[in-house]
Amino acid sequence: GAGITNKLFGFIGESCTDKNEMILLRIYGNNTSFIIDRKRELDTHIKLNKSGFASEVYCTLNNGYLYGFVAGDTLTEHSVRDPAIAPLIARSIARMHCKVPISDNEPVFYSTLCSWLEQLPDDLTSGKLVVLKDILENKGTLLDELEALNGKILSKSDLQIGFCHNDLLLGNIIHNPAKKSISVIDYEYGNTNYLSFDLGNHFDEYAGIETVDFSRYPDEVYQKCWLRIYLDEVHVQKGLGSVSDGQVDQLFKEVNFFSLCGHFWWGTWAIFQTLNSDVDFDFADYSKQKLEEYFKQKEKFFNYI
Repeated sequence: GAGITNKLFGFIGESCTDKNEMILLRIYGNNTSFIIDRKRELDTHIKLNKSGFASEVYCTLNNGYLYGFVAGDTLTEHSVRDPAIAPLIARSIARMHCKVPISDNEPVFYSTLCSWLEQLPDDLTSGKLVVLKDILENKGTLLDELEALNGKILSKSDLQIGFCHNDLLLGNIIHNPAKKSISVIDYEYGNTNYLSFDLGNHFDEYAGIETVDFSRYPDEVYQKCWLRIYLDEVHVQKGLGSVSDGQVDQLFKEVNFFSLCGHFWWGTWAIFQTLNSDVDFDFADYSKQKLEEYFKQKEKFFNYI
């Protein structure tokens, strides 16, 4: 099955020729309940289904659940930039940000990372994590960076919050060519957060996962075009007027600051996975790549907000 957190299985009847009738079984990854609130994930999936953004949930199990298949193609490093597809993605994310209700007004960025870091040992540079020895001294390095990021965030009073997917990687975005539509799947990290985090993290994911290439991170011209489409849809949903260049410029700065936060978030997550996951994926190397990119881009983007 797909994914690097859970295991996924698809079931279809022998006489059925339409794979759209497939039912998916998600089995939770080993020890992931320590970093993912599985009840909230299920509640979020059901809430998104009612809002028109997710498939139906059929049945829950002790360590997973059954739900409907979403037809289409997962994005690739190439299709995410397709001029016919990228605007669909921007508008779809905008609608999700505007339409999905939130039950808590507190963004989860800081509290989630605190929880993850609390569960990690102080020594993060030996054993399976030896690849991090040139990046980190110990867990204290990450704790200091988190406080610096959160301090910068709290100094801004105008950051927009709402429902965020929080994991808008290419494999979680489905393009249906026949319907010319975009669907977002897998809501295990979905929760209230800074909307710009969702966008910055999505741009981070242009680099890919199996073969990470940060040169694919979109440049300023591309981002501002994409973000204008996003803001246009937000304004349509909220009944606002036209989008100004100033609004695009401000969002651009916020998004690139939060792209840093995305690298930090998943770099920390991958350390936990290195120590706990039984999925066949090199989480330690992924953490190294994400944290290296965080420190590399920090000087440029940290002061964008």
